[in-house]
Formats: sequence, C-alpha cells, structure tokens
Amino acid sequence: MIDTLYEWIWWDRFWLPVNLTWADLEDRDGRVYAKASDLYVTLPCAIAFLLVRYLFERLIATPLAASVGIREKARLRVADNPILELYYLSHSRNPGQAGLDGLSKKSGWCVRQVERWFRKRRNQDRPGVLKKFREASWRFVFYLLALIGGVVSLYDSFCPEVKEGRGG
Repeated sequence: MIDTLYEWIWWDRFWLPVNLTWADLEDRDGRVYAKASDLYVTLPCAIAFLLVRYLFERLIATPLAASVGIREKARLRVADNPILELYYLSHSRNPGQAGLDGLSKKSGWCVRQVERWFRKRRNQDRPGVLKKFREASWRFVFYLLALIGGVVSLYDSFCPEVKEGRGG
C-alpha cells in the first residue's frame, strides 16, 4: 500500500515532461541535479524565520513603538450573549436582515441592539495599532535586509573593476 502510494506520488508523468524520466535526472558526467531531499532544509529555515520574527516583534518593534508613542488601547468588550456569539462564529460575521430579525427574537434584543453588537464584535476582532506597527516594522526590516543581501550578492557581477582593484 505504501509502496503504491509512493510510486503514485513520484510518477514520472505527473512531475516531468513526456520525454524525461527520473533516471535522466541522476547525477552523472559532472552534472549535478537538485534532489527532492534538498527541500528538507526549508522546514528548519521556516521555523528559524518565525523565531526571529517573534523575537524581533517582542524585543525591538514593541519598545520602538512605545518610544514613538504607539500604545495598545484597551478595547471595549461586547456584552456576553451566547446566541449572538454562536451565530457570529458559525454562520456569519455580518448577518442579513432576515438573520437580524431572527436573532432579535431569539436574544430578546431589538434589531438595532443586535446590529450594534455585531458591529462592536467585528471591531473587537480587528488588529490594534500596535500589532499593525509590529508587523509593518518586521516587513520593512525583512525586505530591507533582502534588498541589501541581493545587492551584495550581485555587486561583483555589476562592478567587476572593483573586484579587480582598478577602482572607478
């Protein structure tokens, strides 16, 4: 069973063009091809990036936000109503008029109160200013470092005279 599944997943016709097989992609004659096992390194890299992001947001972005005056405001919690909460989580975050009428009857509130409850509940789920700042600062630093890394790695190919010592 497992062998059949393995063969089906790695079927030549599924991954490769018609005139190519997996045997054609084996290393020989000085040619080295990428292997599927090369992808195993991506999981530790992803975990490392998540850890670096978490540490950056906690140790750098949050104090930076506090220094520029960005603070998390205390959000108002909506009134506890299990009927509306169940509908919000299972059916819709923004019910139509028929849904509002039915929920109004079930909860014993008027339609306007139910509308207000849903609006406040949706606002309660929105990310705060501090969270947005932390995410935006992480994106800025990540893409800035990616840009710098790209420029550094391509610098020799754009400026070979600098590498040879001839200068400008």
